[in-house]
Amino acid sequence: MRTYSTIKNLAFLVVTLFLCNSCSKENDDISYDLAGSWKVIYFLDGNKKITKSEDNTWPDINNGDITTNFTAPDNNGKGTVSGISVSNAYNGEYTIQKNGDISIGPIMTTYINEPEWTKLFSIGSAQKFEIKNSNLLIYYNSRKNIIVFERN
Repeated sequence: MRTYSTIKNLAFLVVTLFLCNSCSKENDDISYDLAGSWKVIYFLDGNKKITKSEDNTWPDINNGDITTNFTAPDNNGKGTVSGISVSNAYNGEYTIQKNGDISIGPIMTTYINEPEWTKLFSIGSAQKFEIKNSNLLIYYNSRKNIIVFERN
């Protein structure tokens, strides 16, 4: 009877450990597959979260959005980046390395008739990136500033 109880407890422990490990959130996984289309959803300027609103952007032009498209990188980690920063197109090149290191530039664009919202879009200053909780995070200014994107 004692052996049966021990086997029963051991089986319960194995099942519990399996369930606990399988319940970890997949959304907390970090990935580095940035190829595709993205849209800025907010900026983090230090501890200050800045989001788009009707009074700081233009809903009638590109829906007031800042959009970005990254091509898949080649074997050397090089690719192109392009998009629209509300009212102006931009494009350039990027290079990624291990552990999310990234350099972007030079970026070719104009700043004609851009709203306040786009002044925080400093993609050419990118230093690191990661995809976490399905959002692309691009860090710059020694990780003090972050541009947060969602898939577009």
